[in-house]
Amino acid sequence: MATVLLVSEDEILLNTRAAVVRTTGASTVCSLTTSALTVLAEQGCDLVILCHSVPDYVCTTLAEIIRCQWPGTRILRLAAGSAWEEDDSVAVCSADPESLVQRTVELLGRRGPQRVPPAASDAAFRERFYR
Repeated sequence: MATVLLVSEDEILLNTRAAVVRTTGASTVCSLTTSALTVLAEQGCDLVILCHSVPDYVCTTLAEIIRCQWPGTRILRLAAGSAWEEDDSVAVCSADPESLVQRTVELLGRRGPQRVPPAASDAAFRERFYR
């Protein structure tokens, strides 16, 4: 089973995004920015997702360190706008649940979930993941 490390400055976002990522069949590990590299060293994750709540300069630094220390680990940056551009080492996608699931599946090289969580309604999203 693939393991995904989600990194954020916001614990609520971490838990919500982890629930979305688990629909792909991956296991998730959540970390605040300050402990992300320690968690990655301990867990050996296949994919690191950097939330849009993490400042750009921190994302850049984390991505550089991850590329050097764990070159086989893929990196996905969730962007609130179009400020980040995808390159050979960092993938970028919107923070909406459908995009997150799709890019996670692509980066892990797996089949997607049976049902992609709805992005149209916050109420429907909360109902699905917080029963």
